Amino acid sequence: MSIGLTARELAQMRADIEGLLPDTCNILSATRVSDGEGGTETSWGTAIANVHCRVDYKSGAEYTAGAAVQSYSKAVLSLPYRTAIDTSNRVEIDDFVWAVTGVNEGQTWEAVRRAEIERIHGQR
Repeated sequence: MSIGLTARELAQMRADIEGLLPDTCNILSATRVSDGEGGTETSWGTAIANVHCRVDYKSGAEYTAGAAVQSYSKAVLSLPYRTAIDTSNRVEIDDFVWAVTGVNEGQTWEAVRRAEIERIHGQR
């Protein structure tokens, strides 16, 4: 017995989920630019702006490094299912920048895109 979804049901699920994403974020991509001294440095620019999203924190901690308290956070970022994102991207949410450490791909009935993210210390 098949419990498959119709294309219409899946489309409705995707629309419902996108309507429930309460926040927005910017997906960033890297570009190599000249440092003016013969080398290059990485510059991060907005690849996709104002993407609907939701952040669910998984873990976090604080530790002392160099006489300062540093924080560490991991989260799962939910995005509309067709959002182009991979581990070469970063994500800007409010005043913080996050590295993408993994993305769900190849799922049956993908209704939402999920990315594992880790906050980058010192990036605001």
